[in-house]
Amino acid sequence: MIQPSTIALCCLSSLVLSGMAVAQPTRVTGKFYIVGMGTAPDLITVRAQRVIAGADIVLTEEGTEGGWADLIRGKELWSWPHALRRYYGVDPKTLKEPAQRAQAEAMAGARRQLIDKIRMAVARGKTVACLQSGDPMMYGMTLFLEMLPADLPSEIVPGVGAFQAASAAVKMSPPYGYDTNAVILTMADWPGRADTNEKLMATGSTMVFYTMHLNYPDLFAQLKRHYPADTPVAVVNDAGDPKQEKVIRSTVGRFLQEVDYQNLPEERHTLLVGKFLTVGQKRKDSLVPAGGAVAR
Repeated sequence: MIQPSTIALCCLSSLVLSGMAVAQPTRVTGKFYIVGMGTAPDLITVRAQRVIAGADIVLTEEGTEGGWADLIRGKELWSWPHALRRYYGVDPKTLKEPAQRAQAEAMAGARRQLIDKIRMAVARGKTVACLQSGDPMMYGMTLFLEMLPADLPSEIVPGVGAFQAASAAVKMSPPYGYDTNAVILTMADWPGRADTNEKLMATGSTMVFYTMHLNYPDLFAQLKRHYPADTPVAVVNDAGDPKQEKVIRSTVGRFLQEVDYQNLPEERHTLLVGKFLTVGQKRKDSLVPAGGAVAR
């Protein structure tokens, strides 16, 4: 006697052999994007515009959404607080100060809540676009990807960052420093950081500072110990913005006297230090082939 299960198997085989597809359940899934928005509205890339147009949900840092109002109109909008990255990677239990421990716990909870929202939205088939000024790979919020499941569909759309925009503003290429061929990108130090800026200065390389909360008197006291006083420096305000961009030039020795650094636009300026600002692509060895003589 033929069992019912055998009949069912034979029928299924016949359907497959006859070319009729058997419907399989499809997994609905969306995607998470981190989108670099450039340093000015007209520096956004075509790819970024396409991603935003197709997004169901837009995620921004609090206070930045107004700059992209036309692009995100009609989208569901989420935001994260400016302090969200604070204490990231620190176990709150290791902090002795009650106030610090409480803030660390609050930020950890806020991160978990936001990550859970992103994960569930993508699982429902939604496209979530996280918009970030400049290029997200330079001090951006890539911690979102670090906290999300590794198999969650994601993509980073690069943007024009402050380094590229500020370099364009001074019309000189930072790697070319006459006797150096390297650039160090850095920001203000904080207690416990291993790569303190003064250690980095010892290399004599071109330096580009992302200037959030930078202490200029301390910084230039350090620079004077490692760079000649006539080493050129430049501050670029609102890099890439055709209406507001401004370049202020000075030297390591004269900067504190010549530049009104206390009234520079906070978080909207970049500091560049190095010979590249004046020598351009001239090299100390003039790229002479090996064995060639260079007059000293």
